[in-house]
Amino acid sequence: MTQQGIDKASSFEAARPRLFALAYRMLGSRAEAEDVVQDVWLKWHLADTRALQTPAAWLTTITTRAAIDRLRHVRRERASQARNGLPEPWLDEVAPSAEALALRAAELSYGVMLLLERLKPDERAAFVLHEAFDCDYAEIAKILARTPANCRQMVHRAKLRLQRAGAPLKRPDRAAHAQIVERLRAALEAQDRVGLMRLFSDTPEIVSDVPVYTQEPAGAGWLEAVTSLAQRASHAEVVSVEGVQCVALMFEGDVVGLIDVSIDRATRIVALRVVTSTARLRAINRMLGRAAVKQLLARTQRRSITMCRDFPVDVDA
Repeated sequence: MTQQGIDKASSFEAARPRLFALAYRMLGSRAEAEDVVQDVWLKWHLADTRALQTPAAWLTTITTRAAIDRLRHVRRERASQARNGLPEPWLDEVAPSAEALALRAAELSYGVMLLLERLKPDERAAFVLHEAFDCDYAEIAKILARTPANCRQMVHRAKLRLQRAGAPLKRPDRAAHAQIVERLRAALEAQDRVGLMRLFSDTPEIVSDVPVYTQEPAGAGWLEAVTSLAQRASHAEVVSVEGVQCVALMFEGDVVGLIDVSIDRATRIVALRVVTSTARLRAINRMLGRAAVKQLLARTQRRSITMCRDFPVDVDA
């Protein structure tokens, strides 16, 4: 490989985590984000980049535009197949990858990610670049080929739409939110209807990839929707998704549902975002599901155990 080729490869690898984080925030799918980053790499590899003063800016622009095009295509496909497009949950890992660290730096809660589906592709790009990647309006204008004033208006309009939809644009108090999530987990597992009623506001919103009742009076359709979720699972656990506690519904060792919780200032639940798609939960089950547990047990059983005087010693540890 030539020196230029080596420099190009190293420049791209340095930017890859941020590009992946941007594509994921735009598309809500690891697979789609990986495809976009791969496409950007091919364009970068073929481009004459010697005159570029800021390669990172060029890569950000190409990634954003590629993600917008991919999002438009995906939405047309979903519309033709009458499918919802809830984003794939990104489960926090013990040893996070470079991409996971980049996602944390570009912090958006999963609740906001879910509601970003309501924005137009250009609005979503402007909002993500401004709110998650701290791009100013002049930078966004160059990326989207708009004026700074137009980009400012798009971000403002996106914020209003998300706020009307109940988006938790600011992270809730972690301790209060975690307490409510644990109470919800316990109530769901016990199928405690009275306990559930105490946790929710009068008109909670429930967004799911399966049909549910929403915006019903207290005690009506929304409660049936929530209790029906619990009936799909044998038990429930609390897991961390992008730094926020969520409820994972478990059945026969696999995650069959993930519930993101939004609360108000009075610490009542005002919205649930529910993911039940097997495809969307695949990444979580790779870490928490039956197959992951079996692999862990297999590795444990393969370890050699010996005796050192009166104490067992794991020689592979």
